[in-house]
Amino acid sequence: MNTHADKQKVRVGLLGVGLMGSAMAHRLLDQGIEVVAWDRNPEKVAALVERGAGRGDEPAAVVSGADVVITMLPTAPIVLDVVEPLLDDWPRETIWLQMSSVGASEADQLAEVARAHDVTLVDAPVSGSTHPAEEGELTILASGPGSSRASVEPVFEVLGSRVLWVGEAGMGSRLKMAANHWMIAMTAALAESMDLCEAMGLDQRQFVDLLDGGPLGSAYGLMKLNEMLAHDYPAGFPVRLALKDLELVREVEQGSKAAMPLLDVVYQRFVTADEEHADEDLAAVYEVGRPG
Repeated sequence: MNTHADKQKVRVGLLGVGLMGSAMAHRLLDQGIEVVAWDRNPEKVAALVERGAGRGDEPAAVVSGADVVITMLPTAPIVLDVVEPLLDDWPRETIWLQMSSVGASEADQLAEVARAHDVTLVDAPVSGSTHPAEEGELTILASGPGSSRASVEPVFEVLGSRVLWVGEAGMGSRLKMAANHWMIAMTAALAESMDLCEAMGLDQRQFVDLLDGGPLGSAYGLMKLNEMLAHDYPAGFPVRLALKDLELVREVEQGSKAAMPLLDVVYQRFVTADEEHADEDLAAVYEVGRPG
């Protein structure tokens, strides 16, 4: 088992410090892990530098000397645009820990690019939003070579309360897509059930109370319901990113024989939500079609 001293020896480079990347960086720093960060928007790095992180003025400066380099960027094309120019000079012992949410074919593309440059890639997206990231309670969906596990374990131990290893690189991203499809569809269904309560003249809090502590409820679902009751949606997982993930799932649907009619309905609801609530939490789907 890793000790606190072991963790301090790990140097983590972080490419991308948006909502999730920043939360993860703060958690790593809280636990005494050295972090060097870069973002396309330098202002996002400033708060981390105040906490003691190093500033990478360019991506290459983050990779140099890092034991593990985390990519936490919005899309696979952006990941590729940032990382591919670095791969020819990538240090042989440095692990590329790809934690962004990307699609199945995109994860395969990133894995192929890494193989072509003899870079070890661990595909490890996370289940959880900013608060679990800050508390070290993410579920990490890891996939990649078994030889890399010891190198990434100190990072996983700090960021996650649960780590699932699910096969070769790319399988983690596939599991993340399935999980996010369920999470987004559940949130849309909860919003519709809240509308149903209102339409029937039923106190919505009675519906929430039914789920709270009962077999039909979940901690995540209750959190979303309370946001809907308050009409307040702090962006743990913004609508725009939920829509991006639904588009990735649609790519799978369209490229396979899978019949996913629920996906198509939920997708359209989030397209509408994105028009006015793009940067709010996905629970803001509840506002779609409501009186202004």
